[in-house]
Amino acid sequence: MYIRIVTFATAGISADEYRALTEAVAAGFTEWPGLLGKLWLGDPERNRYGGVYVFASRADADRSRSTPLFAALGANPAFTDVVVEEFDALPEATAVTWPGLRDGAAA
Repeated sequence: MYIRIVTFATAGISADEYRALTEAVAAGFTEWPGLLGKLWLGDPERNRYGGVYVFASRADADRSRSTPLFAALGANPAFTDVVVEEFDALPEATAVTWPGLRDGAAA
């Protein structure tokens, strides 16, 4: 598995407007091959938002960078201070702490 963590602040939109935007675009992420799931993050008090993406492989994460949804993150002026980090998952320990997630597929 391969993990992407994205965090950012918002500018010029309210927390409610951001939440509405997430609901409008969420289904588009289900079309990304190899994306096992996305956790949506939000801390309106600190104006920090983002997501944790779980991919089956690094190649799947690489492919996702050419999608319109990924490009929109950097192009949208409402998203500032964008940080994108990616990691290999440690499968042995993850199998203990998240037993339903094995071999890149939910059980």
